[in-house]
Formats: sequence, C-alpha cells, structure tokens
Amino acid sequence: MGKLKSQKNKKILVVAVHPDDEILGCRDAILKYKDKSDIEVIFMTNGISARNKNKKDAVERKNEYLKLFKFLKIKKPIFFNFLDNQMDKVPLLTIVKKIEQKIKIFKPEIVFTHFSDCLNIDYRKTYEAVITACRPLKNLSVKKILSFEVLSSTERVNFKNKSFQPNYFNNISKHFSKKIESLKFYKKELRTCPHSKSLKAGEALARIRGVSSGVEFAEGFYLNRYLED
Repeated sequence: MGKLKSQKNKKILVVAVHPDDEILGCRDAILKYKDKSDIEVIFMTNGISARNKNKKDAVERKNEYLKLFKFLKIKKPIFFNFLDNQMDKVPLLTIVKKIEQKIKIFKPEIVFTHFSDCLNIDYRKTYEAVITACRPLKNLSVKKILSFEVLSSTERVNFKNKSFQPNYFNNISKHFSKKIESLKFYKKELRTCPHSKSLKAGEALARIRGVSSGVEFAEGFYLNRYLED
C-alpha cells in the first residue's frame, strides 16, 4: 500500500479527458504538490461536444474551469481538442505523438491519467496513449505513472471483469471539504444522489478509500510504474 509523499521541485503532468476529471480523480494530489512543484494539466476534449453543440454551453464550461484553476492557483490547462466520445476514431499514433511532444518539452517526472479499463472509451484510449508515450526508454523523464478513478466510468467495468483496485493512496482528511468546494465549480456536471457524479457519491468514495488506507478520507490510485533513482 503506497502513500503520496511531499514532492519538491518535481514536474507533474495530469492527462485527463474532460474538465472535471482532474478534480474527481486527483484534485488533492494536485494541491499537495502545487506549491513545491510545476504542474500542467492537459484535457484531451472539451467534454461537451458529443452531447451538446451549443456554443454558449462551451463558453460556460470554459469559464468554469478558468475560475477553478484560478481558485486552485495553478496554470491554465492545455486542450488537445479531440472530439468528445470519438477518440476511438483517431489513430492511436496521432494521440501518442501529441503526448510525446508535451513530455519532450515539459519533461514531467510524475504523470497522472485515467485507468486502463474505464467504461468511457476516451478514458481507455487516453490511458493507452499515455502508457505508450511513456514507454521505458533511455533518458525518459517520467519515473512514476498513476491512474486515478472517475466515478460514473471507472466503477462500471463489470463487463470486462476488471475493477479498479487502488494500491497507492493520498490522505485528504485535513482538506476534504475543499475537494467538494472544487467540484461545485463544475455545477452543470453534478447530479443528484444516488447518481455516481453526486457530491454524496464523491464523499462516499473518499470514505471508502480512507478506510482502505487507515485514514478518514483518501484518494486512491493505481500505480502503473515507478522507477526509483
């Protein structure tokens, strides 16, 4: 069972599909690192193009994440602008090259991304592209790759008989209320309980991960690879 430790002068890359995945998956890890590390966030899609072509909604979603990132005091995110829920139509090599280019320029040591067997096809495609872009090569900057979970997708993989089983935990007990506060920035994405994207579901998951690691609240991750110098 692992636990996130304080990182000094690290470069950390978060590769998420939609705005709100970064909060659902690793918000408190970002906050834990941000004061002593250089953090950049990539969104593969805008998160709404598959279900809504309304430009007003796209602008509102943009305003949501800009306000959130200002609130969190981290850099504005980068968008790769792939079509939402259609990343399976894009050649894997195209996605890999985009991520490779970012890794080559930014040189992150830690990468957070999606789990390999989420229900959402874009999550699975993003995971595959990240793992491919971070394949072990000489002088690769990436030392640690962590998969986060996103409720409404990660827990819905029974059809593949493969569930998310975290082996790395981040204690968020001291500031769990701030995670809930951050989720409220994406108010249009929130649903009422018992939907898995409700605030109550988020709290329940944090409590379960806390019980699994001996604290009140925690974020759980799957450690895909870790190279210790």
